[in-house]
Amino acid sequence: MDETRQVGGLRSNNRLIPFFLSVMVASLMEGPSDCARPNLADLDGIRFLKAFEDVFESSAIRPVQNFSRPLYINLTVILHAILGVDEKQETLTTYIWIEQTWFHEFLMWEPSEFGGKRYVALPVDKLWLPDTFITEMVDEDKSPMAPYLYVHYTGKIIYGKPLRIVSSCNLNILYFPFDIQKCSLSAMSITFFDTDLKIHLEQTSEDITSISQKIIQTKGEWELIKVNAVEGSLSVDGQSYDIVSLELTMKRRPLFYVVNLLIPSSFLMLTDILSFYLPTHSFDRASFKMTLMLGYSVFLLIVKDLLPNNSAGTPLIAIYFVVCLTFMAVSLIETIFIINIVHEKTNQSRAIPKWVRVTVLHYMAKVFCQRVREPLYQSVPTDIPIVSVAKQGCEDHTSELCSSPQLLTLQSLLRKIAEDVEGIKQHLDQRSQEQGLKHEWIRIGHILDCFLQSIYVLSFVIFALTLTGTWVM
Repeated sequence: MDETRQVGGLRSNNRLIPFFLSVMVASLMEGPSDCARPNLADLDGIRFLKAFEDVFESSAIRPVQNFSRPLYINLTVILHAILGVDEKQETLTTYIWIEQTWFHEFLMWEPSEFGGKRYVALPVDKLWLPDTFITEMVDEDKSPMAPYLYVHYTGKIIYGKPLRIVSSCNLNILYFPFDIQKCSLSAMSITFFDTDLKIHLEQTSEDITSISQKIIQTKGEWELIKVNAVEGSLSVDGQSYDIVSLELTMKRRPLFYVVNLLIPSSFLMLTDILSFYLPTHSFDRASFKMTLMLGYSVFLLIVKDLLPNNSAGTPLIAIYFVVCLTFMAVSLIETIFIINIVHEKTNQSRAIPKWVRVTVLHYMAKVFCQRVREPLYQSVPTDIPIVSVAKQGCEDHTSELCSSPQLLTLQSLLRKIAEDVEGIKQHLDQRSQEQGLKHEWIRIGHILDCFLQSIYVLSFVIFALTLTGTWVM
């Protein structure tokens, strides 16, 4: 029942709406019978425009009673965002809010005469505007235009507008991605000399920095460190202009580049260093190092778009990548040299030069704690008295027995055995000498491998520490 009543009430109200509309339209058509129509000429705004009509028509003239006196422009600047830095074009894109205030000597009134109005918003084309601009701008301002300005009854004019500034900046990319950049934004008049227009900054450097850091909401690549404001003058063709310069000190947030550039490169270099522990005589270390070097080259092709490039110089991180690739190439050359010693020299059984034996097997082996190994095969003794024993037996018997055919056959057999044993002994000596020479060449290769690995690791550590210290400083 309640829902039915509510629906009925809504329907009845919907029926009454056209009735009330018709009544209102009829009353508007008849017009008020007792009240007079409002006169637009009596409105405060119309009277204000008529009172200062001459001022609005003279918007092309600097608003001073005496042209010999300069007009003072007070600036307030707030940095809202750092939109980006183009290292190749050396440009900085920022978004700032600039507010200019000055006194109009012909635009003052009593608030009581205009309904107590103390502030009036007027279109910008009604009054004279200073032609201040940013000298470093290299592109047109694409920010929205501010159509109005505020006028105080004392003649003070407040004109604020946003600016999207693309300015030139001398970038130093040497310490990328741990770089700190300083870019300048200078505001001055393009037409009026300092005798006609004085530009003054109402804020201190600390105020601009603190307010801008609070307002900036973007957590992009750049972090604002400091804004340094300086007032000065610029002389051009013998004429002086007032100028206000803002030096922005920005620091790059390096986490993205550390994660995507430095850490992968460091892992590849660590893998290359650890590959020295692969045995050269039982594993093809050269193939592994060539594959690693190829992977590093592909990595450099992928990350090259992340590196800044301009004509000013090469960043240290690019030098770091080139040096790492050079270290990998040197490591591959060292591996080829060691493989040649371990395999080729051992297969050819070349004699070890005396200076190599003394330098490597004696001095360098002590440095790298390599113990001297005993030969694998011992020499077989040469004094085997087989025939002499047979002859000694014949001296104790009669000559007929010693000259018997059986004894002669035995002596011949023993002599044959002695010759065979001597051949076996020479073969074993030669084999033992070859095996010992092979093991000595392998040992020389291992010692030289340890020596070159130490030089490699020490050189890379010194380079890495020097580069890190340069980045930190």
